[in-house]
Amino acid sequence: MSKTIKKGSPVRSEELEDSALFRKMTRLLEILVRLNLQNMKGDRSQNDMISLLDSVGCGQSEIATFLGTTTNTVNVSLYKAKRKAGKK
Repeated sequence: MSKTIKKGSPVRSEELEDSALFRKMTRLLEILVRLNLQNMKGDRSQNDMISLLDSVGCGQSEIATFLGTTTNTVNVSLYKAKRKAGKK
């Protein structure tokens, strides 16, 4: 038996279950990342954490989500850090 989701594409019930499982696993991984970040934070400032996450390849929207801030804050922080690094 197939069900229909979005624009009439047929989806099997197993795929719906897999999709729900995927969303749940993704949410749990996000929680683990946030807990790890809280553990790593220690005495580091938000700007230091933004620079650290940027250096390991996180995107600006990911950093904002992980740190509970806005992408604008992340963009400004990264701009200032790169400008400061250029002056050294």
